[in-house]
Amino acid sequence: MSQLSAAQLQRLEQQLQQLWHQASELDRQLQPGKPQHWFDSSLFSVHSPYLADYVAQSQRHLAHLRAQGSQLSAAAQQRLTERLQQQIDALLRAFVNSSTRQKHSGRPQQRTKAVVQQLSASSQQLYQQLSEYQQFESRLKDMLQLAERDQTAEGTARRLALHARLGRCRRAIDEVEQQIQRLESGRA
Repeated sequence: MSQLSAAQLQRLEQQLQQLWHQASELDRQLQPGKPQHWFDSSLFSVHSPYLADYVAQSQRHLAHLRAQGSQLSAAAQQRLTERLQQQIDALLRAFVNSSTRQKHSGRPQQRTKAVVQQLSASSQQLYQQLSEYQQFESRLKDMLQLAERDQTAEGTARRLALHARLGRCRRAIDEVEQQIQRLESGRA
């Protein structure tokens, strides 16, 4: 990956700012079973029960990349950029997992904008998003198989809801696949 443009750095900064606000909101809520450490230490050096601390570390990486990017070797800049992207992807998954945990605990559903992240021109991001959606599709299929055993009215309602979610998930997968196709055909 070559040097990031000022516009790409600005988009990353805006995305991290949005994640920080969402993390702060999530951190203020009492949650049963809240992780003591959200992420593996190979990805983040922070060990905290608060998501905002992890977002702050990513913001520091971005500030370092912005301030020192032109002085870093291409390899060092690529490593830092890839690390930053991995951190953002992990944070987005944490928001999705937290949202799922809230739904299953009976709390009111909070729609987080982190899941509907702004797609950038990076095919790596699109492939990562496609992989996440496919994993979600697989989990929905597993949940649907379990729900098939319940023949009560509640079971029927649960199956219908799962089918609806699965349909939305498949539409999202199709959209990402089309975006990848458009991106790759534009490069050819």
